[in-house]
Amino acid sequence: MTFNAIRALTGCLLDVEADADLHTWGQPPLLLLAQDRPAPSSASGTRRQMRVAHLPLDAHRLGRYRAGLVDFLPDLADALRADRPVGRPTLAACVDICLIVDLLADPTPGVRLLAWGIRYEDVRVASDDIHEVRRIDAVDVDLRSYQITRQRHEPRPVVRVDDHVGHDDAPAIRAGLTRLVQATSRPAPKRTT
Repeated sequence: MTFNAIRALTGCLLDVEADADLHTWGQPPLLLLAQDRPAPSSASGTRRQMRVAHLPLDAHRLGRYRAGLVDFLPDLADALRADRPVGRPTLAACVDICLIVDLLADPTPGVRLLAWGIRYEDVRVASDDIHEVRRIDAVDVDLRSYQITRQRHEPRPVVRVDDHVGHDDAPAIRAGLTRLVQATSRPAPKRTT
């Protein structure tokens, strides 16, 4: 991804966090699918338009997964692989799979997957104190990770964009997001000359 695309994606993720900050805490997790397409005003197709689809998750049904999001994301990735039929009742109870399939199969020329992400609330233990935090974790098609964290009552979130995929302090959710990206990335169509 280009520097401008990375910056635009980070901005979109910050917008998701800012929107969540306008509401009360205790919101259910939100799955995020980032795609882009050629901008309608661009005749040459060089300018792109980004969108982030917000896919609500049923927090109660998500409880069927023993490890919550950590188990849910790889299960969703397995269900969305191109070589497998989608028909998982546990998944269907958690998220609108048909909507995801429709978004991924968008026939608009030039639509491409940019990233998968998830907004969720968590707790962080620091100095023998427990803090509520809101996180947005995302992984783009180059397997770059994004993490936006806002501790409750903090004025601004902390943003981290990391090109290094395999380090020890990576959240467990990142592996599931990486599998989602890998399962749903489609090769770019070959151009004919």
